[in-house]
Amino acid sequence: MKHFYNYPLLNEAFSKQDLNAGIKVIQSKKLTMSKKTKEFEVKFAKLVGAKYALMVNSGSSANLLATYASCNPYRKNRFKIGEEALIPALCWSTSLWPLVQTGLKIKFLDIDKETLNVKIETYLKNISKKTKVIMAVHVLGGSTNIKKLKEICRKKNIILIEDTCESLGSKYLNKNLGTFGDFGTYSFYYSHQITSGEGGMVVCNNYEDYSILHSLRSHGWTRDLKLKEKFKNKDNRFIFYNMGFNLRPTDITAAIGLSQLKKIKVFENIRTENRKKIINSLKSSNLWNNQYRFQGIEKHSKPSWFGLPLI
Repeated sequence: MKHFYNYPLLNEAFSKQDLNAGIKVIQSKKLTMSKKTKEFEVKFAKLVGAKYALMVNSGSSANLLATYASCNPYRKNRFKIGEEALIPALCWSTSLWPLVQTGLKIKFLDIDKETLNVKIETYLKNISKKTKVIMAVHVLGGSTNIKKLKEICRKKNIILIEDTCESLGSKYLNKNLGTFGDFGTYSFYYSHQITSGEGGMVVCNNYEDYSILHSLRSHGWTRDLKLKEKFKNKDNRFIFYNMGFNLRPTDITAAIGLSQLKKIKVFENIRTENRKKIINSLKSSNLWNNQYRFQGIEKHSKPSWFGLPLI
């Protein structure tokens, strides 16, 4: 007789402190994106080692913004419709679809069955003159040789987007994943390393990219940005100089995310310890006969584990 067990994505993700942080915002009656969002962005950027961070309403929106910023007319190095994007065959749907929506031709890359990420050799083999974008998805806390990939992209003028939605806190050569490329994206959905229920973040390292992300997030306007020369002496609250979406978070989710951010190291350690316990328990069983393989680790990487696949 077969037995099936259902396990929740995460047990009791929110502490009283997390919930109280959100409740405090509700009680202030100022729920929309404001000071708490900005505080979260500043502290997140500092934590991962990026110059700029912009919060959005989901990791999917983070991928959408990073992709649309990469082809925006205000960006010097941008891709055009019909150019090629490389993406791992193992990815989430909203890692892929922004690339399709912006008119790129997609080339899927096989993953390494040991690490579940794409080997650097596979990237090298598949990059061509048509390649303009690489969406490097860091799967389940793992990584490729992202330092080498960054060097290749810089040399060939390829835009590198790191989908780090499953890998917040993971490092390569002691540098946070998501900070090697032009853009890095993160998710704060319920099952992730930290959670605000819903929410996401995009990071980058120059103000040109940040200003494009910032405008796209909110209707394409210039509000809160340093104005360009042609917009000087104008009321920047109502200048819409770009295309745009409405992908803003609320201060409620930002406050919860900010509270969780303080405990990220604790969460990482718990996930690592739980992974070890499960693997050791399986291997010490009398029934163990190497039935499964476990996700391997790329050399020089330090994963912040998302889950535990059994292969």
